[in-house]
Amino acid sequence: MSHNTALDSAIPAPPTVLDSSVVETGSKWIEFRRDTIRDAQGREFAWDYIHRATKFRETDGVCVFAKVTGKAFAEPHVLLIAQWRPPARRFVVELPAGIISPGETVEGVALRELKEETGYAGRVVSASPEVFNDQGTSTSCLNLVVAEVDADAPENQRPETEHEVGETIATLLVPIKGLVQRLEAFKADRGWGICSRLYSLALGLQLGGGAL
Repeated sequence: MSHNTALDSAIPAPPTVLDSSVVETGSKWIEFRRDTIRDAQGREFAWDYIHRATKFRETDGVCVFAKVTGKAFAEPHVLLIAQWRPPARRFVVELPAGIISPGETVEGVALRELKEETGYAGRVVSASPEVFNDQGTSTSCLNLVVAEVDADAPENQRPETEHEVGETIATLLVPIKGLVQRLEAFKADRGWGICSRLYSLALGLQLGGGAL
């Protein structure tokens, strides 16, 4: 593998974490942390961020891009959800997602959350490595799983969701083609928010010609 040495030489030395403390909140799910850091020039600063208290390995959970095909569909669709998010004070259009627990696999969580949140059963095609959600303010990471759903399969004839307490979710079945425009229409017409991961993925599909 070739390397751009000019680019490599421009990468600065990483800062040193001098101290890390937790601000106790009593939350089951998250911690507020403050790090004291010194950079390569000797300057010290503090950085506040959120850490998921349930984290037991690098990844926190999964989100699922579920491609749906069947006799009733002239073109592939994708399963999305509109979930009411308290911090946003509105519904946000997202990919189905959930937290991974000890003993679970990424693939198992993906299919479980897809079934619970949309009612549909599918099969996993691929899973990404762990990727950060919001690296400036959180340690949260997830795996993006691509799944396929056969709408004609017997188990998908009567989709039934299993939402947990605190989940207010609507299932959306949207054509993959023109996904960016459809997401923007949800915002313009209904005032819904759009998940940045989903929008970036939709934009990538559009720039790449929509192939998946």
